[in-house]
Amino acid sequence: MRILNEQEKRDSLNEVLIELSKSQDILREPKDRISFFMRLESIYYNYNKEKFRHYYSDIFSTLTLIDGDSSIGSLDVLAQNIQTIKDGYKPKNFGDNGEIIDISKEIVKLYDHTNLDIARINYTKTMTDTTMSELAKNRVLVKNLEENVQTSENTLKELSDQNLNNFKQLSEDVQSRQADMQKEYITILGIFASIVLAFTGGIVFSSSVLENIDKPSIYRITLIIFIIGLIFFDLIWLLTDFIREVNGKENGKKWPLVFINLILIGGIIGVCFSFKFGWFLPI
Repeated sequence: MRILNEQEKRDSLNEVLIELSKSQDILREPKDRISFFMRLESIYYNYNKEKFRHYYSDIFSTLTLIDGDSSIGSLDVLAQNIQTIKDGYKPKNFGDNGEIIDISKEIVKLYDHTNLDIARINYTKTMTDTTMSELAKNRVLVKNLEENVQTSENTLKELSDQNLNNFKQLSEDVQSRQADMQKEYITILGIFASIVLAFTGGIVFSSSVLENIDKPSIYRITLIIFIIGLIFFDLIWLLTDFIREVNGKENGKKWPLVFINLILIGGIIGVCFSFKFGWFLPI
């Protein structure tokens, strides 16, 4: 078995993912499954070195490429075939030193990372479609309101001078209601954006922390958690204040913001001190 260099392994893994996304029948025959098993073994196995670890960024970029061009393949087909690979793989081949080649753990990680990104991409598409649908509805409503205002203005011109003042007042009321509705749309979109920001940011951050929890020290992980928490909390608070301001309402009480910020900043300072004085041992 020829040992591939790192770049060749990265390119070969991307090619495997693309091929697995093309057809549901690509793994129907046993010889086809064996062929993919051997290709994965050539990627992950190295008899005299640590086994190859795929790049999370490579998987995400390949899945994004597949999702963006239906002629390349389908994420649903890829999810089905990667499940077949995981369930069907059994170590049978031997390496150059006579040891059995076993990449079961690497295949499980590949399956987990691939399905995680497929779920994230599908969720993002769903949220984007929902947002675009709401924006389209809002545009229709605004257009209808503008047409109603224009109709009211034309009607006002045709009326006699005696009723002109009354209809002007009616036009002002319509415009005021239009402005109020626009504020409500902004409020709805703002709340929706804050939910998407918090949920998506939480998923991405949690995935990154869990993916790399065995690499940095507990001090670094804890420090990053406090910093990201401080940033997300303040961003969502600012977005909430903006929504209140658009609707002409007074800003909420500041003490929760100050209190949470003090806790998070205190946590950052505490981590720095604990790192400096070595209060906690690494896990």
